[in-house]
Amino acid sequence: MKKKVFKWIGVIVLCVACFLAGHYQALAGASEQDKEMRKFQKVYNILTNDWYYADQVDNLEETLMENAISGMSTLDKDEHTNYLSLEQTKLFSESLSGSQVGLGVQFDQNADGNLVIRHVYVNSAADQAGLQPGDIITQINKKVVSSMDADEIVSYIQSQKKITIHYQRDGESQTVEVKPTNFDSTVALELHDDYAYMIISSFSSQTGEDVAEAMQRVKDAGIKKLVLDLRDNTGGYLSAAQDVGASLLPEGSVLFIEHYADGSTKKQYVSSDYEQVKMDQIVILQNGETASASEALIGALKDQLGDTVTTVGTTTYGKGTEQAQEQFDDGTELKYTVAEWYTPKNKSINKKGFKPDHKVKPLAVAAVKYKKFKKKDVIEPNTVKTNAKALQTYLQYLGYPVDRTDSYFDQAGSEALKQFQTDHGLEATGTCDKKTWDAVVEAAKYKYNDEGYAADPQYQEAIQLTE
Repeated sequence: MKKKVFKWIGVIVLCVACFLAGHYQALAGASEQDKEMRKFQKVYNILTNDWYYADQVDNLEETLMENAISGMSTLDKDEHTNYLSLEQTKLFSESLSGSQVGLGVQFDQNADGNLVIRHVYVNSAADQAGLQPGDIITQINKKVVSSMDADEIVSYIQSQKKITIHYQRDGESQTVEVKPTNFDSTVALELHDDYAYMIISSFSSQTGEDVAEAMQRVKDAGIKKLVLDLRDNTGGYLSAAQDVGASLLPEGSVLFIEHYADGSTKKQYVSSDYEQVKMDQIVILQNGETASASEALIGALKDQLGDTVTTVGTTTYGKGTEQAQEQFDDGTELKYTVAEWYTPKNKSINKKGFKPDHKVKPLAVAAVKYKKFKKKDVIEPNTVKTNAKALQTYLQYLGYPVDRTDSYFDQAGSEALKQFQTDHGLEATGTCDKKTWDAVVEAAKYKYNDEGYAADPQYQEAIQLTE
């Protein structure tokens, strides 16, 4: 009997010990947290009361708190968790909206200064008016577009309730009246004899509806092959990808699977608002900027449709996480990761991306990047400059002999530049100043725009696959 009593006393003592240990551990944790908070408050008090420059900073208290919150949400582990200021929140919302006012076209100015329509956005004013890619706009009302720059043209169109557009198509002059309206700039469609070419530039709340309209046109045209261009589409709303998936995948298809920190999972399906338009073949164009919702759509199409889907281009970005947004009363916002998403076959592409079935690099002239060239900037022979890479790449594209296309501007590059300067009525110094830089960039841009799809090897590969 005594042994049993001692046994139970031992159990009780052990339980109490464990409880106290846990209690003290919790207290220790709370104490440590309090210590850090006291340190934070002390730093804040020092900066607001004792800092030499305190009275020289506008809204110091607010600035300190904003910086503290921003620092707290800047984490090496997760670059997609961010605190957004009021201005950043506005820009972020605008980037997701896709809504603009105007004709609803993407255009370039040619060497004559006229507007060449590259893409027409679905359900836009231009789309409803029957404007097409390749149309050349020469006049808007009484304004000759060659005498205006791109920004002036856009501002003028947005300021008008109705405009008369004078344009050329296949060498014939035509006119059409258009009322500039709100449009969603995320979906463009071209119908060809044997295939449809659809661009999705981002995933906004309107994208699903526009894709459904585009796919209905594809169906009505009797086309069974689709080239889907997701290059440079950095994502948007995952719910919009579910809407888009409904037009391309069977009803009830899983689009992606959410994986949460507690180990639970949740399947997300295509929307029930739209119906699938079946394709015999889908060729997807992708690159390193194809990310997030774009990758979710690619994963679903590849997993659910198998050999019907082929990808062309380069490896995608690899953003397989999902963010939620917490908006505060002052309009600022915290964007934070709540889950990773996996493909329907339960594969993660986070930080890996999708490799293409057919690897095709873009032309160097289309991929090269450069920094803004300022008036004081100069690229001299035998120097290393960031923009020297773009300069020599453009010169090579324009047919001038260069030995290299990196950031070292060598003597051969300088001689090539002299030849360009002579051909374009500039002083042949072999040194690149702002005037020469602008001329080189403009010449390369005009040539690239004139060549159109011929200068796009990824697109050309996609079209060959549909033949």
